[in-house]
Amino acid sequence: MKKALLFVLALIAVGCADPIPRNLDDLSMQGPQYLDPETLEPYSGPAFRLSEDDSRELVLRVNLRDGRFQGDFEVFYPSGVFGGRGTYENGLAEGPYESYYENGELRTKINYTAGELDGPFEAYHENGQLQETSNFTAGELGGPFESYNENGQLEYRGTVDMGNRCGEWIVDGEARTYDPCPPDLADGN
Repeated sequence: MKKALLFVLALIAVGCADPIPRNLDDLSMQGPQYLDPETLEPYSGPAFRLSEDDSRELVLRVNLRDGRFQGDFEVFYPSGVFGGRGTYENGLAEGPYESYYENGELRTKINYTAGELDGPFEAYHENGQLQETSNFTAGELGGPFESYNENGQLEYRGTVDMGNRCGEWIVDGEARTYDPCPPDLADGN
């Protein structure tokens, strides 16, 4: 597919006053910033990345402000199929992010705050069945956790504290007991 070429041509046609989208691989990196290789100034404007396997396939569409990812972004599989969307704020993931399997089924629903996982997390199997529900706070897994197989059957259920199992758990249909959970955890036991 020629999505990348069409994307670039469409942006050029919209108006010459807007910056022409730049390939991220053509920009220079200095720390966390993308720089214009000729001026060494932080780049601001639309940008994209093409597939390593097929330079005609768009795999990322993003905007940069002062050399950092800013605003909405979209990712694509090398086949050109839509893969996900989210938002960046000053180079850090911020807010909801959804990713999709190549067949179009929802893969994950997550939330970011200042670049860290923060809030409810849901993952799905490629067949659309719920795979996992959990919760993150400032990048740490904590709170209720459930995991299901592709047929929708419960595999794990319990509470997580800072990434570790605590309290009573169901693991493959059997009860297991771990160190007690802190009292402030939702559903802690």
